[in-house]
Amino acid sequence: MKKIVSLALVIVMLVCVLASCGNISESYAKKINEAAANKEHYTYSQVIEDLGGKEKVADLTISVPVVGASGTVIAVKGCSSWDDIKAKIDAGETVKGIVVVVAADKAISAEYREISASDKK
Repeated sequence: MKKIVSLALVIVMLVCVLASCGNISESYAKKINEAAANKEHYTYSQVIEDLGGKEKVADLTISVPVVGASGTVIAVKGCSSWDDIKAKIDAGETVKGIVVVVAADKAISAEYREISASDKK
C-alpha cells in the first residue's frame, strides 16, 4: 500500500512540474497571436503567470507609470533568467522558447523559436 501511495505522489509531482512549463510552447504563442488579432490581448501579468511566474522567465520589460509594461518576455523550459538562457547559448546548446512582445501591458505578439543572444537587445 505504501508503494502505491509513494508512486502516486511521484506521478502527481511530475504532472505539476510539467504543467508549470506547459505554456512555453508554440500553441501558447498561437493563442497570444489569435487573441491580439481579435483585439482581446493577453495582459502582461497574465502572460507572466501563464509562463510560471516572474521567477521562471527572463523579463526584459520596463514599466512606465500610467502606460504599463513594455518590452519582451522570454521563457525557456529549465531557465529562470536571461543569464540561464545565455549560459546555455554560450555552451553551444540549441535553446528554444517563447518570445512575447508586450506594449502598454498588452501582449501584442508571440513566437516559439530558437533563442539567440541578440534577443536581449
